[in-house]
Amino acid sequence: MKVVHVYKDYDPPVRGGMERHVALMCRYQKQWCDVEALVCSRSLRTERRLHDSIPVTAVGEWGRFQSAPLSPFFPWYLRRIPADVMVIHCPNPTAEMSWLLARPRAALVVRYQSDVVRQARAMRIYKPFQHAFFRRARMILPTSQQYLDSSETLRHFRDKCRVLPLGIVPEAYESPDPSAVQALRDQYGSFVFFCGVHRYYKGLPWLIRAAPQIDGKVIIAGDGPERQAHEALARQSGGDILFPGALSEQELIDYLHASAVVAFPSSERSEAFGLSMLEAHACGRPVVSTRLGTGVEFVNEDGVTGINVPPQDADALAVAINSLLQDPEKALKLGAQARERVHRLFTAEHVARQEYELYEEVLATQKEEKSSE
Repeated sequence: MKVVHVYKDYDPPVRGGMERHVALMCRYQKQWCDVEALVCSRSLRTERRLHDSIPVTAVGEWGRFQSAPLSPFFPWYLRRIPADVMVIHCPNPTAEMSWLLARPRAALVVRYQSDVVRQARAMRIYKPFQHAFFRRARMILPTSQQYLDSSETLRHFRDKCRVLPLGIVPEAYESPDPSAVQALRDQYGSFVFFCGVHRYYKGLPWLIRAAPQIDGKVIIAGDGPERQAHEALARQSGGDILFPGALSEQELIDYLHASAVVAFPSSERSEAFGLSMLEAHACGRPVVSTRLGTGVEFVNEDGVTGINVPPQDADALAVAINSLLQDPEKALKLGAQARERVHRLFTAEHVARQEYELYEEVLATQKEEKSSE
């Protein structure tokens, strides 16, 4: 079987949750099939390279509009690459429109990550094209039952949907530098940690407003378009907040292991899943997150791996965080349960195998349909 994964970017060079997920699916599925990736290059130049023996074609683009690459040659590459199955990771207007234009012969599987939330005005125009694309899909894979049940888009295509979560490599987060972890604990004491891209839906203003009520330092790592605004708000709030900036992979692991609690205060349903919570769980850390009606509540099971509170509620966030800071035994228990659950449900290789078996199901169904014609 030849499988092509299609997204906007690939990790490396672009670090991000979805970029890494695509790379992990390619890495593990190459055990069972011929696999490659088709993305955009973030430059005018089209490049073809090998990463971990996986062919990655990065098609040239003219720039990005509302996060979507403007890549006029993308439809040509989409049709040119031979495949039995193409997995398009959505939302992805570039790939969706390219599919409608190019009409590849491969069976279409949609890996559905999130509804389009912020660009609601543009969606009024784009919605008919998106629905036309979904009608051509053989199978749609949302990441949680919660998101499937609450998605206005997916309700039109429930008969095509099969729930399959995302995954990580837990072992990658289980080797901290003991001296670095101890140094962080000596420097900050029992601290609350967040790491991610500073975007509008991450809910960081509510964590910042909660900080004066939290019984410990709040470390907000990462970078992004909202970082300057968050730092300005922190100066006004009076809380004990530090912004160490972007972290390396090893620094992230050390901070996670040194922290007492991880905060995930996302405020909009653009936060569809929450891979960074799985990273915290792999390090044995409980998470305080929000109830958004999305996969966030599936990833962070309330009372089992952490605590879920209403979104955009600084007081509730502070109370939940303090309940874990003040009860280290409870925090350790939730963290241990979280680590066990990651290994049981969210290992990337297990997810990749499940997804591959669904590709086989799609092709078998397609073959039966053709034989009955």
